[in-house]
Amino acid sequence: MYDDIKKKLIDIQYSLPRQQKKVCQYCIENLETISMLTIDELAEKTGVGRTTIIRFLNKIGYQKFSEFKNEITSFIVTNKSNTWWHLQKSLEKEVNEGESGLAHIGKHSIQDIKAMVNKLKIEDYNTFIQTVLNANTLYFLGLRTSKSISIYFEMMLKGILKNTRQLSWNTDYLYDEALNFEKRDTLVVIALSPYAKQTVEFSKYCAEKKRVKIALITDVETCPIIQYSDAHLVVGQNKERYSIVPVIALIESIIIDLGKANPNSIENISKLNKIHREKDITII
Repeated sequence: MYDDIKKKLIDIQYSLPRQQKKVCQYCIENLETISMLTIDELAEKTGVGRTTIIRFLNKIGYQKFSEFKNEITSFIVTNKSNTWWHLQKSLEKEVNEGESGLAHIGKHSIQDIKAMVNKLKIEDYNTFIQTVLNANTLYFLGLRTSKSISIYFEMMLKGILKNTRQLSWNTDYLYDEALNFEKRDTLVVIALSPYAKQTVEFSKYCAEKKRVKIALITDVETCPIIQYSDAHLVVGQNKERYSIVPVIALIESIIIDLGKANPNSIENISKLNKIHREKDITII
């Protein structure tokens, strides 16, 4: 009896017939996305027939694909270190004697930003920038713990780019908004674990049905939206504490580089500041 579905798959893979082994290895490598697939989609991705999938499931002890997916989901939820788990670790972690909480956070935030910078590939960063710049309209989406980050990102870009729209405010109308999507549009997705199911499903829909580009910012390489993205940046995840500082630092870097790439940025921001003063929106 296995408590760990992943270990079960790893141990059994070499005893399976060739086609079933192919399915098994795909499941091992893409464990976090299996629960998002139908049995026909899994068959398509592995290049085998539906019958082979059913035989594979029976071989490893499942009568239904839904049973297999439920066990995988349960395993991931139990074992994955998500945002709430990191927040709990941060609350439990003791600060060194004589060190204030502010000093502690400041020191480790600097470390986290350095780790992100060292991890990111400049080619991936440039691809992300170009994907955004080439878009006719930029749509922004972030749900749950990613919502405030998406709103901040799009709000700051309004002074630089004229083609931004925020989808995170009212997600009841996501698919209504998607009716207006065109092929040269880009959906900018912020997705930090635990990933909102609606974000994953809508990203898949936009990539496959609407054929728009997906520019993704996420925290780990196993994010299920990566497979649908045209450009993605992975900021990394500190295993000991909660922090969105690296994500904000990355977004601010992107904002600056997008501003430099747009020759009208300074003029647009100056006009915006002037309107704010004239209308008493800001006082300084």
